[in-house]
Amino acid sequence: MNGIVDLTEVGNKSMTSSRSLTAQCVFVVEDNTDLNKDLCEYLEMCGFDVVGCETGASFFRALKTKQPDAVILDIMLPDADGYDLAKYVRQNIDCGIMMLTSLSGMDHHLTGYKSGADVYLTKDSPLSVIEAALQPLLRRSSRADSDADEGADAAGMEAGWVLDLLNWTLVNPLGKSASLTATERTIIKLLIDANGAWLTRPEIVIALGKADTAENCRNLDTAIRRVRQKVLKEIGEELPVRTAYGRGYAFTSLGAVSGEAENL
Repeated sequence: MNGIVDLTEVGNKSMTSSRSLTAQCVFVVEDNTDLNKDLCEYLEMCGFDVVGCETGASFFRALKTKQPDAVILDIMLPDADGYDLAKYVRQNIDCGIMMLTSLSGMDHHLTGYKSGADVYLTKDSPLSVIEAALQPLLRRSSRADSDADEGADAAGMEAGWVLDLLNWTLVNPLGKSASLTATERTIIKLLIDANGAWLTRPEIVIALGKADTAENCRNLDTAIRRVRQKVLKEIGEELPVRTAYGRGYAFTSLGAVSGEAENL
């Protein structure tokens, strides 16, 4: 590869971390700023946790903090070759790989699949088609996560998260806490009380005392994205809330609610 990024220098530490139990995460690696933004915004509206990267270097930096369930790769990046990135991802990360490129020739398709791509699409594909093509890759990732969850349960991992209603904090199993707003506190309580069951966006929105509208559902997605970022920043661990298209949200770790608060 003639680009700046040297795959042999990235290291395996961030690649071999265990997959997060939070939202299904999609990395969009695309150097066209407008297309990157459109893809990220559309996939976020579809309920995914999306990380946008415009270079190979930014892709590897993002891998230090998150583990993707699927990666969308451009081929012609300013500092990397998408084929080489696909090979690296296939060898080091258990996730789906989609090539999204302007290169439409049969030779390019074959090279993409030989590099490890599960899906090869051209950039003139509608956003809805791109999202639909992601679904089989993410379902495979979800099955792998379920197997990992069962293994953790069998090992007797009983520590859980605690929502302290009195102090407006969320505490992880190691005792680290993050402060919450009133809305965040209510959302987390709803999810923990569901005991791992999925809650749809309308169900959560209505429980928050709001009308079931597209705008309020988007506001909910934004609120959950922000509390995820807050928990990661203040605790150093990702919030165990999973997102699934068409299903909503679920709290995927052991959780309990303590304390009493008014006006919940």
